[in-house]
Amino acid sequence: MHILETQIDSLGRRISALVTLLRSSGYVFDRPDEVFPGPDIGAPLAIQQIESAVGDVPLALKLFWLRVGSVDLSGSHPDWQASGYLDQLIVFPSAFALYELEEFIGDQEERQRHDLPYVVPIAPDYFHKANVSGGPPYSISIPAIADDPPLNETPVTETFIEHIEHALRFGGFPGLTQCEHHNWPVAFLASNVDG
Repeated sequence: MHILETQIDSLGRRISALVTLLRSSGYVFDRPDEVFPGPDIGAPLAIQQIESAVGDVPLALKLFWLRVGSVDLSGSHPDWQASGYLDQLIVFPSAFALYELEEFIGDQEERQRHDLPYVVPIAPDYFHKANVSGGPPYSISIPAIADDPPLNETPVTETFIEHIEHALRFGGFPGLTQCEHHNWPVAFLASNVDG
C-alpha cells in the first residue's frame, strides 16, 4: 500500500470520529447532507476529465476523493462562542473541480494570456467560510507538481494533507488559534481524533 493511501485512510477515520463527536456534543451543521457523505462517486469521471483536459491530479487529492470523499464542518454550537473566523475544515467534492474546469475551458485563452492556470478549488477562504466577502478559494494547481502539493491562498504554507492535519489538531477549526476569546473545547475535540 502506498504511504499516501495509509495517510488518507487515517484522515478519513479521524474526520469521521470528529463528525461523530461534534454531533454528540450538540454541534449543529449548516448543511447536514454535505458534512461527511463518504467516497465521492463522481470522482473517477472527474479525475479522468481533468487529466484529459489539463494534466495530472495530485495523488493525495485523488485518494481523498476516492476513499474519503468530501467534508464540510460549517455550523455552530449554542454554547460555544468565538470572536473571529473559525476556518472550519472543508474539502469540496469533485463536482466543484468540474465546474471550475468548465469555466477554465470556456476562458482558456484569456487565462493563459494572463498566466492563470487551472486550479482545483479545495475550500472557501476563511472569510467566505464565515459568509464574509473574501479572497480566492484554497486551491491546488493542475497539473500536479507533487503527490501532496502545496495549497494556494491558505493563511499558512502547507500541503493538502498538512492542511487537513492542521485542522484536525484544532478539532476541525484551526481559525480558533487566532481568536482571542472563545470557549470551544479544542483540546477535547482534538484529543479524541488524534491519529
